[in-house]
Amino acid sequence: MASALPFPADAAGSDIAWLIDEMVAKYAYLRDRHIDLARLRQIYVAEEQAATDARAFLGVLEHFLAEFHDHHIEANTNNNRSPQLVPTGTDLWAVMRDGRAFIDQVRPDSPSSHAGVRIGDEVLTIGGVPVKAAIAAHAPRCLVTRDPEADDYTLRVLLAGTHDAHRAFTLRDRKIDLPPYVAPKSDALVTHRMIDGIGVIRIENSLGEDGLVAAFDKTLADLSQARALILDLRDTQSGGNTEVAEPIMGRFITGRPGYQRVFDPGPGKTFPEDSWVRWVRERGPTVQQKLAVLVNRWTGSMGEGMAIGFDGMKRGTVVGTRMAGLCGATDGITLPNSGIGVHFPTERLYHLDNTPREKWKPPVLVDLATAKGDDPILTRALEVLKA
Repeated sequence: MASALPFPADAAGSDIAWLIDEMVAKYAYLRDRHIDLARLRQIYVAEEQAATDARAFLGVLEHFLAEFHDHHIEANTNNNRSPQLVPTGTDLWAVMRDGRAFIDQVRPDSPSSHAGVRIGDEVLTIGGVPVKAAIAAHAPRCLVTRDPEADDYTLRVLLAGTHDAHRAFTLRDRKIDLPPYVAPKSDALVTHRMIDGIGVIRIENSLGEDGLVAAFDKTLADLSQARALILDLRDTQSGGNTEVAEPIMGRFITGRPGYQRVFDPGPGKTFPEDSWVRWVRERGPTVQQKLAVLVNRWTGSMGEGMAIGFDGMKRGTVVGTRMAGLCGATDGITLPNSGIGVHFPTERLYHLDNTPREKWKPPVLVDLATAKGDDPILTRALEVLKA
């Protein structure tokens, strides 16, 4: 959970109006959100003015941010009633198909998986309310047209729940009641093991930790005799930063290749003409082994950037499912009255082939609904490396 509310009851002021102006000027995905900005301003400035205390204002801010139905937008402050973040604060990924809600992925060895929730399960109710009605009650209020992405976003947020309430939902064959999800934490920044002479390296949601680069180098040294390597990015849901990710990627390449394309969609700019390529520098000794990279819905943000980077540099075979699909690169701003920080994407990111990062699929796509075994993504990667 983020920090407690940092401001007195009367300090919110005109933060919402200020934030709307900032997001109109800087939010890189605004044109994709289908939002009536005049209505957005009318509703949320009025609700901010009606907020009687800090808790009420935070609720207004959270509903305002949800209007953009973008999992890469968040405030740095919450309380026990705040919605959990997706994917960091959930063990379920769900999607709407033809007006029905289905589980698309379940985090392995999680409370939901132990409760018997399976890929393909249809969700009938959430909190005792039929799915369609629950989504309608919590959907963005300022859309100019229906947006299926908004329904998917709302579904996932409802299933993730809040920090203080049980998650209660009904599947076709059972009722699920689980405590709020708490993501597991590893004492290690990176772990590794050997499988049939292939080294498997797992980054433990630590792409923002300064110590990861040194720990990763030690792991590579420990696996120097492996005949191939697997880099497991399926626990990077909290993202990270380029200062950590790029040195790791630099161990696998020579020279200074590009790994992703960046675009700031300012006034008068067009893609790809006004985009630029971010590159990674060689950092020896260069790893020579064949490489596979594992991804799933809990591969987020910088983890996604690494995956498209390895693929774009043709330095590894990416194996898995669609990733979290988090939009762009975020920057943070601080609301002038409340002091709350808000992060949102200010640059759009692309694979080197110009596919938006949030739409990209791994070249070796694993269908978890039909795959067999305890870890079909890992199994498929081992097959690729042994071929």
